[in-house]
Amino acid sequence: MAFYSGEGSSGVVVMLADYGSFQRHCASSPVASPLHPLIERISHFVTLSNQERDIVASLTKTRRIARATETLFHEGSRPSGVYMIVSGAGFRYRYLPNGRRQILGYLLPGDLCDTQFVILRKCDHNVGLLCESEVAIISPSALMSAMVQFPRIERALLMMAVVEAAMLREWLLNVGQRDARQKLAHFFCETSSRLNALSDHRDDQRFDISMTQLDLADTVGLTVVHVNRVLQQFRRDGLIKWSRRHFNILDPVRLEQIAGFDPAYLQIGNVRAEPTLCAYG
Repeated sequence: MAFYSGEGSSGVVVMLADYGSFQRHCASSPVASPLHPLIERISHFVTLSNQERDIVASLTKTRRIARATETLFHEGSRPSGVYMIVSGAGFRYRYLPNGRRQILGYLLPGDLCDTQFVILRKCDHNVGLLCESEVAIISPSALMSAMVQFPRIERALLMMAVVEAAMLREWLLNVGQRDARQKLAHFFCETSSRLNALSDHRDDQRFDISMTQLDLADTVGLTVVHVNRVLQQFRRDGLIKWSRRHFNILDPVRLEQIAGFDPAYLQIGNVRAEPTLCAYG
């Protein structure tokens, strides 16, 4: 799935493809940020000193390239570190005993797979990758030490967890109460908002995330046939146009109206001015 950000009339381009083609494509043009991705995320919530920026950078020095479709950790396992997406994209998911899958969220550059492992040290879900990605492995003890010694870092990580919880509530509402058109419209609105937040300092930046219609179905709780039917309807309504695997969101405003989308829960923008947790300075 490829998103092109910007204010131009071309809208937002979305591309769905099979895993194989995107393994090749993501290797050459991954989801990426020119800044340190975790510093960029944290800077949405607090203003870091040079020392604090160095501390955050040092936390993520240990990195590796992970292959497409790799599972970073499995439900019930005990990871030795906290993973962060440096480039590429991942997703959280769980399986039912009958093999049915529910995708619980997507991980973009700067996202921590789960800070809960600092305390619980046991996974309650799986985390996989959509394309070849670079991941950082953060030492839980080093992360805990940074949070204790540098309250602004702790505050930022808390705010990131607050946003994740808000997204989960929105996904529950999406799966449980919205109709099929609203579900897919909301997913596209949310994902494009998150990607645009990564690139709000750049123009015409392209993002690529491998995703199939099966992934979409497992995200919004529909069958693949139903997802395909809704995408066809979006095309007929002039909301989304596609050729082969390329999708172009032609009318983001109408799509937001269909979804009832309000991005406030994503806390995108200058939330540093908010007086919450003012004891942290």
